[in-house]
Formats: sequence, C-alpha cells, structure tokens
Amino acid sequence: MLLDGNLPVTCQATDKIGQEIGSLNGISGDVVSALSSIKQAINNVGEYVTSTAAAIEEQSTVTNEMSTSMQRAAAEAAAMVARA
Repeated sequence: MLLDGNLPVTCQATDKIGQEIGSLNGISGDVVSALSSIKQAINNVGEYVTSTAAAIEEQSTVTNEMSTSMQRAAAEAAAMVARA
C-alpha cells in the first residue's frame, strides 16, 4: 500500500515516463521520414544508372555501325584506287 506522501513522486515519475515515450515516438517518426527519403534517393540513383546503361548500350551499337560503315567505305575506296 502506498503512503499518501509517495503519490506525488509516483505521478512525477509517470509524467516523466510519458514525456520520454512521447519523445521516442517523435524520434521514431523522424527516423521513418529520413529512411523514406533515403529510399527515394536510392531509387532515383537506380533509375539514373539504368538510363545511363541504356544510353551506353545505344552508343555502343551506333559506334559499331559507324565502324562497319567506315570499313566498308575504306574497302570501296581501296577497290576504286586499284581499278584506276
């Protein structure tokens, strides 16, 4: 059984615990928000990497086609010189 003199101390402790829980809830919300922002940033980087890889693949294809065309043109020029 509690003595009446202990009641204010118990109430103060309960209030303090309630404040600490409220602070932890606020911090938890901030952490969730920060993690959400980090996740979005990672997704953005992933999209950038994917589009860059696609552009590099396309550039490689174009470069190969240009090389083939230039080799063909050089061979035709050499054949023309040989016939002249």
